[in-house]
Amino acid sequence: MKKLPFWLPKKDNILWYLLFITLFFLSIDFWNWGSSKPLFLGLPFWLFYLLFLTLFLSGVFYMFSKFFWREDK
Repeated sequence: MKKLPFWLPKKDNILWYLLFITLFFLSIDFWNWGSSKPLFLGLPFWLFYLLFLTLFLSGVFYMFSKFFWREDK
């Protein structure tokens, strides 16, 4: 049987692929595009949105590296 490329999703890692792809698309703030109304302390909404998205992505990547990422032998 031919071995598949390492980057193709497998049954045990499809959740990680979907989660990272979703976070990638959420990083494009298309629903608030062109708006710069101040929200808090005179800063726009997108600044806080990207801050929380980055913190969430950091947590997801930490969980991925701790629980799933392993050396293939």
